[in-house]
Amino acid sequence: MKKLTMLILLLSSTSALAAWSELPVTNATGATVFIDLGKIRNKGMPKVKMQHLINFHQQETNASGHAYKSAKELVEYDCEEEHYRVLAESQYSSAMGKGKVVSFTNNARQWEPVELDTIEETLWETACAKERITRHD
Repeated sequence: MKKLTMLILLLSSTSALAAWSELPVTNATGATVFIDLGKIRNKGMPKVKMQHLINFHQQETNASGHAYKSAKELVEYDCEEEHYRVLAESQYSSAMGKGKVVSFTNNARQWEPVELDTIEETLWETACAKERITRHD
């Protein structure tokens, strides 16, 4: 019975990890970004929601002074207006969203324009399944 439980735990953790795909980011960000393409909500609609995971190469410190190595964000993308806003964020003490939850917020932020050559631009393009039409200068 103990071996069966260990096998189930191993398989579930492997499949959970396998859902994350590394996002190719071209700028030097000090982080690796992962997305779960299978969980993009409202795909093909004007507004799309997508979760991403950020692994920081160096330990980060939030405004409250707590150290974290990774963060998950649920973001809503306006595919027509080329804007985004973070709906929820959680920060973790270890990589890949593991370890202790250091911080959690589910207060939606204000809409922001998608800027050129940023992680947000690559995430917007992925969530909305299109290249940029206009560029924000």
